[in-house]
Amino acid sequence: MKPSKRPYRLISRRSCLRLAQLYQEGLNEGKWKTQLGALSTLRVSQGDLSLALQLHELPDEILDLFDDLIGISSHTVRVIRHTVIHDGIKTVLGRIRQSGATNAKHSNKAVLKIVKGHALNSKTMLRWSGQDPVKIAARALDLPKNISDRYHLGVTNGEWASFSACAKALGVSRRNVSVAVSIRELPDAVRHLFYETDLTFAVGKRLLALKDELGLDEMLVRARCVESMFDASGRTAANILSELNAENIRPSTFTRVRIRKGRGRNRLVIECKDSELLWRYRNEIEKSITKVLKKRITDAELVQFLRQFGSIFDKAHLARLPSTFAPRPS
Repeated sequence: MKPSKRPYRLISRRSCLRLAQLYQEGLNEGKWKTQLGALSTLRVSQGDLSLALQLHELPDEILDLFDDLIGISSHTVRVIRHTVIHDGIKTVLGRIRQSGATNAKHSNKAVLKIVKGHALNSKTMLRWSGQDPVKIAARALDLPKNISDRYHLGVTNGEWASFSACAKALGVSRRNVSVAVSIRELPDAVRHLFYETDLTFAVGKRLLALKDELGLDEMLVRARCVESMFDASGRTAANILSELNAENIRPSTFTRVRIRKGRGRNRLVIECKDSELLWRYRNEIEKSITKVLKKRITDAELVQFLRQFGSIFDKAHLARLPSTFAPRPS
């Protein structure tokens, strides 16, 4: 048999505000004189009662964030008290002011994110994205960056405070939201190796696995030695991932490549020690060869245009401009 669920606690025992009111009423009526004397009557633990009485000790700037004071539980008060003790009241109040959350009411989870600084982090991530909030909300949720930006926008606006709430509102899986945020938190040196459209969930998951395997420091060292898609045309995500995984490390003699004629006028043969490795970089090789040909070959249509343009000037008999170094007339 499955174990029975814990019975739903009454609002008088869940709400710190209501519990503090009941304790104060009993204290005024003389039903008890200490917290220990009230535990059996109120049917709560000493820890819950102590946290309930600490609710009114919280600053008004924190209490004003809640949309429903009755719904504040002992867990919420415990987390806020721990954050205030650990980070300091000035730091917590500074986070609230910087996040811009004082102009609206929020749920318990949202308030905890604001107090702990998660909402401020979302606001910072949103600013680094450099996108207009209207455009972020209108973008398709097909790339990790789009989902991550939408999540941080919702946290900043108080729409949700967890991955689950975001996934439910956007109609995507919670796993995708969590992975998208993790991919967005990768260092810029790693993410900027890829075009935005090439940094898909499949690529991002491999990067996260590589980060767990190598560690962040080693991953950054390798990323700085890898050419990005912006630096070299024809780069693919598979090439960059293989280089980050150190699959391209070979002896110095491995780079010897020879090109010779093949059968037919339109065929060349590339000889190397590992054709499979070279095949992975075929896009970059094709781009490089095309770049060389563009430098050495002149378009026939361009030559014809220049000839016609030159003949127009010859027929017009345009006078030459005076030389810059011509002597001044005496």
